[in-house]
Amino acid sequence: MMHPKIAIAYFITSHGFGHAARASAVMNAIGSKWPFVHFEIFTQTPEWFFKDSLRVSYVYHLEMTDVGLVQTSPFCFDESKSLDALDAFLPFDERRLAMLADAVNRSNCLLAVCDISPLGIAVAKKAGISSVLVENFTWDWIYASYLPSNRRFGKHITYLENIFASADIRIQADPVCFADRTALCAPPVSRFPRAASEQTRSRLGRQLSDRIVLITMGGIPEKVSLVEQLQACGQDVYFIVPGASGDLPFDGRKQKNIILLPHRSGFYHPDLIAAADAVVGKLGYSTLAEVYQAGVPFGYIPRSDFRESGIFESYIEKNMKGVRISEADFYSGSWLSQLPGLLALPERNAKQANGANVAAEYICARLACEKKIIEVVDREGRVVGAAPRDCVHGDNQLLHRVVHVLVFDANNRLLLQKRSRNKKIAPGRWDTSVGGHVDCGETIETAMMREMDEELGICPDAPCFAYHYIHTNNVESELVFTYICQFNGLIRFNPEEIDAVKFWTMAEIEAATGHGVLSDNFEDEFMRYRRWKEGLR
Repeated sequence: MMHPKIAIAYFITSHGFGHAARASAVMNAIGSKWPFVHFEIFTQTPEWFFKDSLRVSYVYHLEMTDVGLVQTSPFCFDESKSLDALDAFLPFDERRLAMLADAVNRSNCLLAVCDISPLGIAVAKKAGISSVLVENFTWDWIYASYLPSNRRFGKHITYLENIFASADIRIQADPVCFADRTALCAPPVSRFPRAASEQTRSRLGRQLSDRIVLITMGGIPEKVSLVEQLQACGQDVYFIVPGASGDLPFDGRKQKNIILLPHRSGFYHPDLIAAADAVVGKLGYSTLAEVYQAGVPFGYIPRSDFRESGIFESYIEKNMKGVRISEADFYSGSWLSQLPGLLALPERNAKQANGANVAAEYICARLACEKKIIEVVDREGRVVGAAPRDCVHGDNQLLHRVVHVLVFDANNRLLLQKRSRNKKIAPGRWDTSVGGHVDCGETIETAMMREMDEELGICPDAPCFAYHYIHTNNVESELVFTYICQFNGLIRFNPEEIDAVKFWTMAEIEAATGHGVLSDNFEDEFMRYRRWKEGLR
């Protein structure tokens, strides 16, 4: 049997690899909370990046979701080509939006998450689902810095500003370029390393005592022409250079104290950062975030023509250990005179949680509440899938967890609640003291205490677990966990759910059984309770 999954669309700008790295971190964090999640990924970032980064179920769609800036090198972009691309991309074509919205709906996506990509927000609106914008800047804010010299950016700024403002949920990840009071704030979002530092160093042929410097351009291919200068450092420092050339073996090539790696190598990039004693590279979001989480010193090369660069520099000065390296010094090799000082900086421990977990927690909680997500379990109670409540209630093949509490008074009378006449199932009938679904991500014990508070306004001491069983009818199948407690205090029942409450003697319940006074579910529960009680005797 195929178990139901919760599908989420993810639209990612392909401006460098930084946004794909951030999106991968969030998707993996959601997958850690919800093993039943599935993603439909829309981007032009190459699929191999997600094959290397993701540990969740996904389908890849090669789709242009953004323009950003047309890069000619890690530090330069072509303004004219960027504007030509924007003119062709914006405003969005309604037929294209309809086509993508149809693809999202056919995949049963319940939510669209967008990393900077405005297209995802517009598609979500068309598909009738909520959108989440994950960002530390938006493109209208970036383009605004080029507006004084080129007015062609103006119409695109206005259009994008309106699109980004229409997102239903906004999550801003540090370092944030401009704060939105309505947004959820998260620490830097970073992919997690998978291997211990000593394992990565062993694969590189290096000892723990060796000093390693990673040189990275953040996903944009760049042939490093500093081989002779790096080799002149002798064997005191070993340099790892990813993306140095495409014509390299999968695990790279060693040249004295240098290991050159291809653009896609056999090493997971966060593992290289975690194994390094320092990182030198372009000041981009994912490199900053992954260096921040690793706690190693950062020799950062800012981009003078990119508006976020100054904000990133300020964040490093306040929260990280690093030195500034100019673009000219990097290409000339004179930055190597700063290397001893960089390596002498102490490592720091990240003080905050990874922003990926913060974002995932918020997205899961919001979606679970909005769509009333219920976990589907096997007969042993292990979670095997999930679906919206309406789907679970319409399919009795989808077993889900429920808690019941039998509340007794000091005279051994059992409290029953009279179900509201507005209920679809058993309206106006007397039912179990407390009963309700286990929410997505909730423990059975937490659900039990929550249901008692929501339905009766009570919080008794130490309810006792009695038994569990599977109850199936034409509508649903429930794995029921029944608890027993005694309570003699004031009961404040929820009038929206319950018409009345009353304590019943065992004889009164037996006399009412089979006469349409009690709910079918409770009659089944009461029979099980009596058998359980007899078993105890």
